[in-house]
Amino acid sequence: MRKIFTHIALCLGLYSLNFISAPIAGALPLPSTKTPEKPLCRIEIDYVHPSTYFRNKGIAAIKVNARSVCDVIQQEVILTVQIFKVGFLFDHLVRSTTTDANRPSSTGLRVENNQTSARCKDSKVTKYYGIAFATAVIAGQKVQAPPTRSIRITTIPCGT
Repeated sequence: MRKIFTHIALCLGLYSLNFISAPIAGALPLPSTKTPEKPLCRIEIDYVHPSTYFRNKGIAAIKVNARSVCDVIQQEVILTVQIFKVGFLFDHLVRSTTTDANRPSSTGLRVENNQTSARCKDSKVTKYYGIAFATAVIAGQKVQAPPTRSIRITTIPCGT
């Protein structure tokens, strides 16, 4: 079974950190200054890889999967996943997909977008990476996760 390495980026951008009230190592917090804990949320994005689903259908294609993971319920998640190919002067957007915030699958502790794929036009060796970002409603507030990029650029014999 082929392993797909996952880049986990802590997207603390969903909630900004409050460094002023952060406890100092070894210090005991004062009872009157205790602040409620903020949820820990992150965007995970895999490496761009050849699509097994399309290969089994005789079609050459690439894909990338991503997910928004949070330790509290997130609602109305709009998770955007993009595939980029590395270009000579600048990188090129190959494909972009977005989850539908109104679907039941856009609510929960884990929301996935596994639909981002692109057909290969030829077998030219090309370098690819993925980017994912999201907006969600958490505890009644609309929050954003900044873009997270695949940690590794993948070289695949797939010209798009």
